Amino acid sequence: MEPTAEKYVEQFLEVGGTPFNVMEMLRLGYEGLAAMTNAVNKDMGSAFSSDVSTAITDAVSRKIIERFDPEKADAEFSQTNQLPDHIVEMLSHQTWRKTIYMLSERYPDSTMLSAALQHIANQGHQAEMTSLSSASLQTHVFYSLLVECLEKVSPADEENLHEKIKELVSMSCQREQTYLVAQYLLHSVRQNMGSKAVGVWRLQEELESHMLDKYKRPQLAINIKLLLDGLVVGGGDRIADAVASIVQGAYAAPGDVASLYNEYYGAVSGGGSGPPIRILQNECVLAPMIDQAFGGLWGKASQDQRSDLLNKYIWLIAYATVGTDRPMTSTAKDELHKLITEMKELRSELPVHPLQTQIYQVIPKVLHWINTPILARIILLWIRDVTTYDSFTYYNTYFTSTEVPTLLLLLEEIAYRHPLLKPLVFAAYRDSFESRVPDFLPEKQIKLQKMVINRMAVLAQLDYALPILNYFSAKRNDIDESVMVYFLHRLLVQFEAPYPDQFCKPVLELITHTIDSVKAGKDKEVICIRDFLASINDDLARSLLSNLPDPTTSTPISIE
Repeated sequence: MEPTAEKYVEQFLEVGGTPFNVMEMLRLGYEGLAAMTNAVNKDMGSAFSSDVSTAITDAVSRKIIERFDPEKADAEFSQTNQLPDHIVEMLSHQTWRKTIYMLSERYPDSTMLSAALQHIANQGHQAEMTSLSSASLQTHVFYSLLVECLEKVSPADEENLHEKIKELVSMSCQREQTYLVAQYLLHSVRQNMGSKAVGVWRLQEELESHMLDKYKRPQLAINIKLLLDGLVVGGGDRIADAVASIVQGAYAAPGDVASLYNEYYGAVSGGGSGPPIRILQNECVLAPMIDQAFGGLWGKASQDQRSDLLNKYIWLIAYATVGTDRPMTSTAKDELHKLITEMKELRSELPVHPLQTQIYQVIPKVLHWINTPILARIILLWIRDVTTYDSFTYYNTYFTSTEVPTLLLLLEEIAYRHPLLKPLVFAAYRDSFESRVPDFLPEKQIKLQKMVINRMAVLAQLDYALPILNYFSAKRNDIDESVMVYFLHRLLVQFEAPYPDQFCKPVLELITHTIDSVKAGKDKEVICIRDFLASINDDLARSLLSNLPDPTTSTPISIE
């Protein structure tokens, strides 16, 4: 019955209406949908001996979405600017909140739905709304969500920090406008906190990384960063124009590098603090400079870059590594000079497509250099140049199935010492895994792939399992199934149950894809995969397990 029915009945009687007519009109107009729904719920529950309320609720929710009229709803809401009581009551239940979320995505301009989202946020259900693009359209809703996410991140420890940051990133990067607002707020907080703002810096980098992955527009991210630092692209600022050019072309042109060098070096040599250091430290700026100074260097016949220009590249890379936004002290300048010297030594002393004996001779220095992250990153480039040179001639000359190549062991050491370089180490492993070495028979090529998998397994143990697993999932149709079974075995022996869901799902997909090869695999491989499947409470895992032989209970063939 309509909530206002009683009020109108009283008015009808006051002006001379008869009770009989009231009853007749109520009889004719009353549909009793709520009562019928409850009756159907009770009858179906009795018939099927189970709770069918969820199915009925879902059906009602679909009907609401199907028949919702945003214009009519907004017109009714505009009369009081308050949500009707029955809507407020509905929003106390998660099922109906989900209905509102779906409606708000379909009708983002609805005033009534906007008020409903604000009410939900006020009741403390912000976590349910972080992925809603419609919530980010409502400024008052978005601000409350942003503050709520930041309050959750602040006290988080390492165990749940990633999840809290993920929630913040998901909500802030719905669109360019929300990203700008979030970055502006974090930028303001970082300025107020000064040297204590390392955590805020990390949040900004997480947002920027996600924005780059989502929209593939590095120019957008760097323009916003420049704007927050008071630098405007196209406004006559040489730093902003040079950085924009580098990011847009993914190439550090000599003219742009010279402009950056003049600005930063001039400020440092003059005793000032210089332009914002974060601009140089941005990966979209730093990576092209490293690549221009060192990339492909050891795959060339000669090193012919101009020394004066090279010095500018190296100085900027070194300053981005050790510099801060404060004026450099004498100690910091000594550290900068030392790093520049080591980068020049590294560039000149690492041999070009070397013999194995030359690699052994330079190993002591390399082990010293890789203590410094930026030098380790440059050595990664050297290793990739040496291994990939002339169609992987290095493996054709030095690979044996009984010994791991020294350069791959160096990659493992770099990953261990510098966790942030693990993606670059994995990229180097992928080069070798996907290589097609001239004169290698298929059997030897597979042995090379298995050797690389062994190195990847160590990387997986260093908390890099999911990217490796995702790579093999994407490449499963291109990889020999026996190699895939070998990978599954080497991966699974690194870990023990219980396994996280994001690990189990791709592994189950790979086992399903290679089930026939798993059956034909070695006993240790089958046992390992069986143990994994037995530890998972999942119908697919149980089905796969039932299809695999158990080598530990096989009956020997009797000979009479």
